[in-house]
Amino acid sequence: MFKLALKTYKPLKLLLLFTLPVPLVAQVNWKAPETIDAKKNLVSTASGEAVVVTANPLASAAALKTLQTGGTAMDAVVSAQTVLAVVEPQSSGLGGGAFLLYWDQATKSLSALDGRETASAQIEEDIWITSEGKEMPWLMATKSLSAIGVPGTPALLWEGHRQFGRLPWETNFKKSIHLAKKGFIPSPRFLRSISLAQKLGINHSLTFQSIYLPNGSLPKQKTLFRNQKLASTLSHLAKEGINGFYRGAIANQLVGDLRFQQKNNQKVQTITHEDLANYQVQNRNPICRKYRSWNICSFPPPSGGGVAVLQALGTYELLSKQPSPKAKTNHWHLLAESLRLADADRSHWIGDPIDFPIPLEGLLEDDYVEERASAIQTSTTTFNPLHGKPKGSESLDLASQPRTAGGGTTHLVVVDTYGNVASYTSSVETVFGSRRLSGGMILNNQLTDFSFISNVGGKPIANRIRPRKRPMSSMSPVIVFKNDRPVLAIGSPGGWLIPHYITNALIGALDLKLSPKEVVTQKLLSVQPNYTVLEKNGNWSKAPTNIHQGLKNLGHQIKYSSFSSGLALIKWDKGSWHGAADPRREGKALSLQVEERH
Repeated sequence: MFKLALKTYKPLKLLLLFTLPVPLVAQVNWKAPETIDAKKNLVSTASGEAVVVTANPLASAAALKTLQTGGTAMDAVVSAQTVLAVVEPQSSGLGGGAFLLYWDQATKSLSALDGRETASAQIEEDIWITSEGKEMPWLMATKSLSAIGVPGTPALLWEGHRQFGRLPWETNFKKSIHLAKKGFIPSPRFLRSISLAQKLGINHSLTFQSIYLPNGSLPKQKTLFRNQKLASTLSHLAKEGINGFYRGAIANQLVGDLRFQQKNNQKVQTITHEDLANYQVQNRNPICRKYRSWNICSFPPPSGGGVAVLQALGTYELLSKQPSPKAKTNHWHLLAESLRLADADRSHWIGDPIDFPIPLEGLLEDDYVEERASAIQTSTTTFNPLHGKPKGSESLDLASQPRTAGGGTTHLVVVDTYGNVASYTSSVETVFGSRRLSGGMILNNQLTDFSFISNVGGKPIANRIRPRKRPMSSMSPVIVFKNDRPVLAIGSPGGWLIPHYITNALIGALDLKLSPKEVVTQKLLSVQPNYTVLEKNGNWSKAPTNIHQGLKNLGHQIKYSSFSSGLALIKWDKGSWHGAADPRREGKALSLQVEERH
């Protein structure tokens, strides 16, 4: 049996095999800024002994090159993430945070590294409350210096490389430094994201405007885009390691830049030298739960996404004893209800465990999942379900918080020739984070993931703001096991909806036995407390099934929307790994055969 720190809960030569994604059209929505509304006919797929899927072709190519030269999945993560910081800065980078779920084949062990951003030691709980006692508008808060958490991504990459890397640390930076210095052709999504950032607000950031809107206009589509300041930051990190980022030249520049932008407004709290020097990656215990014949493992709090995925799968399993045909209304009804109940629990119980104890085992134990499943009716929907009362919560008297916004996130999956598997999600929170920069890197606005209010009716909120605390996240990297070996890795961006996307995908991949290509192209469903959201262009009303009408007959209030998923998936099947990238974005899957590695 592979080693896990937390118990498992019962039921519940270079081969470039891909298709190039086509451009997408984006819509602006402050609740999910990267919402995408487009059809896409081509899906990037790849099969082989080693596979990488990232959100950008250049990042995938860098990761694959790393594997080709003998690197591990962890080396590939470092290569891919540093390239993404250059070519997909709207989603992730050195100024953000990340979660890594990593299977180490040599030791047969699963690790969960937490590189989530932390609040400054000087933070105050009322930073998002105006002088009139009202909550600050979310868009305004994203621009604030106080929204920037202490970055965790560099520390996570360093710690992951220390534990699981084979290639020299500096080697994994070569491609990202080259692209930042020499330039790359901006992708359609890159340019659209800059336009989205303009609409979200960039007047507060001259550094953003100088790099991403030179001369007041978008970069040209066929002209190399360069970020010399980021190239310098990457070079310092490559040569000096993590001390350079948190205690050296990069730290000095970051603190200096923030203080300059702070000017005379001392009420605005910013990151200090002490905050940077004290940052630490947390080695968490992965959370796992049995789903039919598989063992599903994901990330624990401060992620609420992993708990939500495991809970939703558990309730869905109990209510659908047999795998449901994908066209049946009953499948979509049970999925929606399972997600709604899981959402209620994560809104109430999940936060950083340094503040309140989290009844984690109670939330995932058999009896509790059965109790939650019993609240679901197969003949009608339930709006605004209440949170449950899991074992271990008896001494907690908390209030629930509203769901958060955001969408500047990326996910990648890697399996290497040694059998190691990485499922890695990283973020800067919204599109281009706070739209503030230092050293050419985008700075996150991750602290807006905290609840803006700290209590309701005198009851504290688990995800309230506190010094040195990590905000609750929806990021949910997943690795699936069967017979004690990894058979699938998956994750997605998408803000609050990440667990919805992943649960839907896991049911498709495991129950319905869909191929990776079919999984990432299947229609998506999401929920709000009082209505159900179906993906546009999903043929929900197609005869003879007419899922739309079937759900309405069960009481669902139906709305349609575009979704911001960016699923990255690898699956073991018939002696080989198969990967696919979500066609809603510009991701790319690439593969490597064993004999091609040298």
